[in-house]
Amino acid sequence: MNPPAVPPLSSGVKLNFGIGQIAEGLKTCVFATFLLFYYNQVLGLSGDLAGIAIFIALVFDAVTDPVAGSVSDRWQSPRGRRHPFMYASAIPLGVSFALLFSPLGAVVEGGQMGLFFWMLVFTVATRASMTLYHVPHMAVGAELSEDYDERTVLVALRHFFGAVGFLLAYVFGYGVFFAPTDEFVNGQLNAAAYPPYALTLGIMMMVSIFVTAFGTRSRIPYMPKARETEERVKVTDVFVEAYEAMRNPSFRWIMFGFIVVIAGWGMAGVTGLYVYTFFWELDRFQILFVSVVGPVGSMLGYLFSRVYYAWLDKKNAMIWAGLFWMVVHSMPIVLYLLGLAPESGSWGTALFLGLFGALGGIGVGQVVVGIGTTMADIADENELTTGRRQEGVFFGASAFANKCSAGLGTLFAGFVLEWIEWPVGSAIRTAADIPADTLLQLAVIWGPVIGLVAIPGALCFRGYRLDRERVSRIQAELRVNP
Repeated sequence: MNPPAVPPLSSGVKLNFGIGQIAEGLKTCVFATFLLFYYNQVLGLSGDLAGIAIFIALVFDAVTDPVAGSVSDRWQSPRGRRHPFMYASAIPLGVSFALLFSPLGAVVEGGQMGLFFWMLVFTVATRASMTLYHVPHMAVGAELSEDYDERTVLVALRHFFGAVGFLLAYVFGYGVFFAPTDEFVNGQLNAAAYPPYALTLGIMMMVSIFVTAFGTRSRIPYMPKARETEERVKVTDVFVEAYEAMRNPSFRWIMFGFIVVIAGWGMAGVTGLYVYTFFWELDRFQILFVSVVGPVGSMLGYLFSRVYYAWLDKKNAMIWAGLFWMVVHSMPIVLYLLGLAPESGSWGTALFLGLFGALGGIGVGQVVVGIGTTMADIADENELTTGRRQEGVFFGASAFANKCSAGLGTLFAGFVLEWIEWPVGSAIRTAADIPADTLLQLAVIWGPVIGLVAIPGALCFRGYRLDRERVSRIQAELRVNP
């Protein structure tokens, strides 16, 4: 039951809530950009084994994400339903992330299976630790406000700081740790650069989590609480609640659509470093520029999310944003095939790619805002139908869908690299070491193929049935019959 008198949400609490997304942004950026590249291109693990490791971790997420949601929905403590899990996640997340990129020398020298199991164990540990934090953190956002538009603002703010996490990951990577050496002209191929890079980012993740948990603690008395009669979660409850969630048609279509779109975006990110390094032949500062303009575009998009969503409402806003991203993401390779792209390796190419990257960032940014704000509205509808507040269940599913960006993206990318016989290992230094046909195959898959495959995802958003008027009626009924 919601407490009656809730004071206005202060700017400080909103800011502290948003800062917590830096941790997820750092992890997602590294998983979507560097994880496969590090194990496959740098350490020599085969693409299919790397993809299988990610797939197993994703299956593990399919269980742990809804469990985290269900458990936190029913948790009873003086620190509320969500905050204890946020505090508990910080150190395991930082440690497991650092170890993921610091395999022991014996593991590296031991061959494929040693690398595979190291990658698998610490990918699962990192994802599980992030789940323990991220699902409750998103649920907190839905509980901070029931205002239709303020929810959009909170989600936009959260993703704004998620984009900050992406920027930090890119800047510390290309700008600091991946500096070229005599042996490695492309510093991202230097295995020794990754352990200190991961340790630095792991510490930043821990700080981000502690800031948001401590900075939002003042709202705990005003947030929904588990009923005193609520039973502890049983294994069967997780599956029952997941089934009940999927019975909601709006939730079902939103999840299907988001997984398809975000998996396409994730595969583009996973293969992007290969394409920038070898197909477009960019140096590290050019890659840094191209990489950061996407998050910057998203951040600009987040600034007008409230206006954009008020204009088109949530369903139409997500559809058009998804289709927009697919078109602009495909354009660089389409223009290249038409002979209209700048010369590879030049700053003209970097500016060319940066333009489309910024526009694509605006598009995908609006999609992820839409997913977050619709989850809060769906939770209201579910409470009216079932009598239970289950933000954790819905945001657990949303977190799993978001992880599909890196998870399914890496899985598909790994198999694609094996299919086109992409060469890996210490002998690969520049584009000259890779057959031209192989380079072009990967570029076409990275661009227009991914764009075409993701189109059905945007069309799934048409199944979303809630709008401003419907949500307003639901909330009015909940206030009358809490």
